[in-house]
Amino acid sequence: MKSPRDEYRFLKDVRNIKDEAYYELYEKYIIENRRGGDKLTQVGSTDQETLLLTRNGGFPIPGMVYTFIYGEPDQIFLKPGQNNQPEDLSKRFIDLIPLVFCMNIDTNRFKGINFNMLPSNVRLDFLDEYYHVFEDFMEREASLLSEHDKIAINRRFLEYVKSGRGQNMIKLFNRSMGANFNYAYRSYLVNKVSRLRMIEYNEWVYIPFLEPKNAFRRLSHRQIHDLYHRTK
Repeated sequence: MKSPRDEYRFLKDVRNIKDEAYYELYEKYIIENRRGGDKLTQVGSTDQETLLLTRNGGFPIPGMVYTFIYGEPDQIFLKPGQNNQPEDLSKRFIDLIPLVFCMNIDTNRFKGINFNMLPSNVRLDFLDEYYHVFEDFMEREASLLSEHDKIAINRRFLEYVKSGRGQNMIKLFNRSMGANFNYAYRSYLVNKVSRLRMIEYNEWVYIPFLEPKNAFRRLSHRQIHDLYHRTK
């Protein structure tokens, strides 16, 4: 697996890369609900998601990226430009379809960085820094194990989480990149989550390119990103 920044340099000039990212990270998982072999739409696609379903009671695993519906399922399934939500529901939520790097879990909730809330370059910074901190796993094990249908969990990161050092890692990331990842750190109640889907490692390359058109109500993703810059 190449570093996220190297992948970005290659993909940024690919025609329709934002549309491809939107399909791979949103439509395929949330609208079409593709699973197992049916979701393997790219050469080199893997299915860690199915392998990990029996782990952790289906709960998110720290070090993995997830997308899901947060709130009532009938609020979603809109194409870009549509807005037929009941007024009371549209005011209740802001991020309805998060894209979350899981940082921690407990009995009734999980926490993590919601990439939808971060501008593209800031998402790339996070992914690239994570890659280099855990390069021994990301460069070799993640790809090799996934390609051979074996479970690929970043156990060193899990030890960080268990020891309570996850927040320290975010602080270090903030300092080294002049970022504010705490802005996107969110907690999600499990009983409000539906259609929880795990993003495969080979699909992380699309994360910097995703425009979260359907994620927010009340504020656009551009406004959410503008608010991020005001926190700096």
